[in-house]
Amino acid sequence: MKFGRVNTAEAEGGILSHSIKLPGGKLGKGILLSSLDVRDLQAAGINEVVIARLEAGDISEDEAARRIAAAIAGENAVAEPAVNGRCNIHAARGGLLVFDSGVLNSLNLVDESLTIATLPAWSVVRPDQLIATIKIIPYGVRGQTVARLEDTARQTGCRLDVHAFRKLRIGLLQTQVEDFETRILDKTRKVTDRRLGLLGNAIAMETRCAHHESSIAKGIDELLAADCKLILIAGASASADRRDVVPQAIEQAGGHIIHMGMPVEPGNLLLLAEIREQIPVICLPGCARSPALNGFDWVLERLLAGRSVKSTDIMAMGAGGLIKGAPSRIGRTAGMAGNPGVEE
Repeated sequence: MKFGRVNTAEAEGGILSHSIKLPGGKLGKGILLSSLDVRDLQAAGINEVVIARLEAGDISEDEAARRIAAAIAGENAVAEPAVNGRCNIHAARGGLLVFDSGVLNSLNLVDESLTIATLPAWSVVRPDQLIATIKIIPYGVRGQTVARLEDTARQTGCRLDVHAFRKLRIGLLQTQVEDFETRILDKTRKVTDRRLGLLGNAIAMETRCAHHESSIAKGIDELLAADCKLILIAGASASADRRDVVPQAIEQAGGHIIHMGMPVEPGNLLLLAEIREQIPVICLPGCARSPALNGFDWVLERLLAGRSVKSTDIMAMGAGGLIKGAPSRIGRTAGMAGNPGVEE
């Protein structure tokens, strides 16, 4: 692409690089100058203008933005028409925004003229929310440069997907010790129900028992018998070791521990396990009794969006994992209630 200052008499067909005010109005930047525009500029005494001209092999900023958006918009992601070198991508429904941040960075490394900005990976999004914007910096770029980005996106599988939250039958098991106040259990039930409700779910069954391995194992069996597909355990005391009461109870019930602890604060003492046919079991950290955002939310959101959570996934949450002092979980997903993007 050619770019620079030219004699106004030679500017016809060029792309005006900067807006110019004229007695009869304004010529906006980015317009293709017509012969009438040139005459108006000359009549106003403007003898030079800065323009851009596409050359053979170049494509316009709008075409470049459109092609890049088409390359990365995945499931439940819709691209708008490109305008002024910008193409926005919106969520077609509510859910969890899923993509690989490292792979996205590789697309932005293709060329400085091509830029992609997104919400953070794993963001909870509402229907029609803006999730990404593509902006082409110059007025035109080499077609082969865009093709290189498209190839990179295809080879790396870079896609922006919005995964709808599934509606699951969820069981809550709360343990208690002597003198443990019932109001704490009631509050935990209320906060958990509200947290699930923001993701289109609810507690289907609750059971309470003593904080002892055999009692907890029996409670897990009861929830499984009630066909619960996700089990949440709020222990009277947070688990501090794989040999602690709740982990031992899960294994006694036939489950196995996937991961103990997480590099997220609040949320360090979360435990993730699995039982029977890949039914997740989460032993909640103590902070989950509060509506404030914590590591439990990050695991819960992924599971409800149909994503498996492995030990390495949890261990990779440390970058950005210091979320202490963040707004409440309820406030974070304001607008999700009533249309949380749930698949029945």
